Amino acid sequence: MSFQEEFLGTSPLGSPKIHLVQRTTTDVLEQAEALPFWTQDYTQLSKGTFSGALNSVTYKGVQVFRETMNRAVDQIAAAPADAYVIGLPTVIEGNATWGLLPVKENSLITLDKNAELIFRTSNLSEITAVVITAQRLEDYAAQVEWIDLRKTMEKVKPVELISPEVITRLQTSLAGGMRYMSEIRDTADIHQMWRHFEDELMATCLQALLQANNSPSQNYDHRIHRYIVNRVHDLTLSSSGYPLTIEELCISLRISRRTLNHAFIRVLGITPIAYMRNVRLHRIRAELQSAPHQVRYIASVAAKWGFWHMSLFSRYYRELFGETPLETLSRSRIGERH
Repeated sequence: MSFQEEFLGTSPLGSPKIHLVQRTTTDVLEQAEALPFWTQDYTQLSKGTFSGALNSVTYKGVQVFRETMNRAVDQIAAAPADAYVIGLPTVIEGNATWGLLPVKENSLITLDKNAELIFRTSNLSEITAVVITAQRLEDYAAQVEWIDLRKTMEKVKPVELISPEVITRLQTSLAGGMRYMSEIRDTADIHQMWRHFEDELMATCLQALLQANNSPSQNYDHRIHRYIVNRVHDLTLSSSGYPLTIEELCISLRISRRTLNHAFIRVLGITPIAYMRNVRLHRIRAELQSAPHQVRYIASVAAKWGFWHMSLFSRYYRELFGETPLETLSRSRIGERH
């Protein structure tokens, strides 16, 4: 059964079942893989030991989830195909952006169907969101509210301020519904209970979308800055053994050093050098965890990603992830044996 079939509940193998995930994590790469039906790439930005949690309930093309993290993370993600994402950032401590726009607690956040999500979390973050198949929400909007959802979505920015009353209703619907559905044990009653929960959720989401500010988006400059960050990410991965200098980046991107630095400070809050180092450290961590018994020398993996000074490399690694490379490797080897 494919991920899409499982998400939609269309598998011919029996009746659809609730897909439930409840996980706590101690690793940013593990956190990126925790959310089912999504494709995600996480880069930890702030230093220290990572801690995260993920709760997700999915049934027949509707997914409600809550994600918490204690470190700033740059997320590039894709939701399930042909689905809308509507949610709330319930905890934001520090600067954060969603869809290239600054985000504050309890504002409305959305992601259009088949759009790439770019989310820069704060140092401590929690979001609660629903993923709904586009066809289901568009049909509901047309049949129940007599609304052309596509025209509505064209006027809604990724981050919108709406009334506290609607925010409270949406928060209650998301949190209460997720808790309620995750506690269901009698599978015979799932369908009827889900119908009522889904109807309330659809109505609340549409109310929030209709109330969203209709002013035109002013994120053109931010799109340019995010493009620069993404290009640096790609260039970093394509030149793993020989990290690019700032001069080489500026020449390749045809921008000034000032423009490069401004883009990173505005989008991620760190320098290009720190970001490129973090990207390379994440790739090393992934290799140590994915195939620990194939690693003979940590120094060889580090050199492969452009770290030749081992004491400096170990310091950077420990500062970012809260443990030494050897501790990562040893823990991964023990986990692989079990």
